[in-house]
Parts: sequence; structure tokens; C-alpha cells
Amino acid sequence: MTVAPGTRFRLILDDPGDGQLNMAVDEALMESAGNQESPATVRLYGFAPPTLSFGRFQKIRDRIRWEAVREDGITLVRRPTGGQAVLHDQELTYSVVLHKDQLQPFHKREIYGFVAELLLEGLVRLGVQGQSNRKRSGDLHNPDCFRSTGEYEIASSSAKKLIGSAQVVNRKASLQHGAIPLDMSYRRIDRYLVLTPEKELEEPSCLSAELGAAVTFAQALRAFAGGFDSGLHRRGVQMQTGTLTDGESRRAGQLLRHKYSGDEWNLLY
Repeated sequence: MTVAPGTRFRLILDDPGDGQLNMAVDEALMESAGNQESPATVRLYGFAPPTLSFGRFQKIRDRIRWEAVREDGITLVRRPTGGQAVLHDQELTYSVVLHKDQLQPFHKREIYGFVAELLLEGLVRLGVQGQSNRKRSGDLHNPDCFRSTGEYEIASSSAKKLIGSAQVVNRKASLQHGAIPLDMSYRRIDRYLVLTPEKELEEPSCLSAELGAAVTFAQALRAFAGGFDSGLHRRGVQMQTGTLTDGESRRAGQLLRHKYSGDEWNLLY
């Protein structure tokens, strides 16, 4: 795949924050890119409080363990992207937004492959050996995202899933975002969600398990920001740190109020 000449990337670094607002911001960025009102964007962020997110078309309403969700103060949100459920807790989250003219060919597999190369750069900076998965594996029907690995998702050198990603592509732009767990806190998902009885599957992993030492949000943020920067630089693309535009902030607020904070969207299925 080829990045179009003259493409600029903006890097947005956000502290961990509200899960519903995070999804509103990612959708606002995709709209802005699609309207050519902003450059291609990499956003690195986190979730606080912990958030249970669902895929765009995932049937989840009857699987939620409401008592535990309310007791622990878990935020619920339906993503604009596909895929399965993720418990976002101690993690670094990434999103990459592109206009259709900025990457050729502009197809789902090529976008996944492009982002995978940049994510591997971040792992290298942490000292983690990773690989881009070349085929789908695991239980693809399990509602837990980390029980299967999709094509171009990132696994450890021993084939344990390390990064869960999801994507949406329309006629003008794409959004891909994903969870990079720092520790195994995301495995608590079965406290909040009724899961499919498991087959004998390879356990997923996390950054701390791969390194044998704790990895902080700040450490992961630096490593992946540097990885995206160096990976793009090798392609002749410059990335500069920036923030949301006023228009993107306003649009994210609208999406939060009218979509991502309501049950009509979050509990659609």
C-alpha cells in the first residue's frame, strides 16, 4: 500500500477519559477527515473509568450482567466500528483516521496492514516481539474480542493476541482503533458479560506479561507515539502533535449528547 504524496499526519495525545466521549471523538475525527477539514490523524488515549465497549452490530443487550456493571461503575458504549466486546481498563488505545485519497489502495485489508506495521514499531520500542497475524484464529463467534485474532491483528511471538482492533470504512474515510492492554485487567470481562462457553484456546496476552514487568500508560504512550512517528517517517510522511479543532470538539459534543450517551444507541441490539 502507498501513502499519497503530501499526506500529513496529526498526533493527538489524550489522558484516559470517559469511554462514551472517546467514541464520539473518534467518530468526529472520521467525519472531519472525510470532509477534508483535517489531516490524517493518529490519536492515543485511554479509558477512565473502565468501559465495556461493543461492536457496531454486536447483539449484546441480553448478555450484560447489570448488577456487576452498576456495582463497579462500568461505562457502556457501542463503538462505531465492528468487532466484539472489549473491557477497556488498564490500556493504551489507538485510533487512526484516513481520508480515502491518503492511502492506496483504500480497502479494509490494506488499511489493517498499514496500521499493523506502525503498531509493530511501537512494540519494538518497548522491547516486545510482535507479529501481524496472517490468518484468523480462535473462536470468532465468542463475544469477547480477545478470544479470537483477526487478519492483521497483532499477536506476540508465541501467537498470543496482544492488540485488539476494529474498523469502519465508508466512501470518504476510515476509522480504525484498538486496545493495547497494559495488564490482564481486561480479562475481567466475564464479570460484566455472559460469554460463550470456551473451547481450548490460546490465552491472550498483554504488554506487562510479555516484558515480565509493569508497563505504565505513560511508557506505552511514548513508545507508540514514537513508533507511529518513525514508521511514518520511513514512508516519507511527517507527523506533528496537535489537538482537536474547534469544529471537531463541537461535533464530538453533539455526538456524545445525541448518540453515545444514550441507550437507544448503546443498547441497540
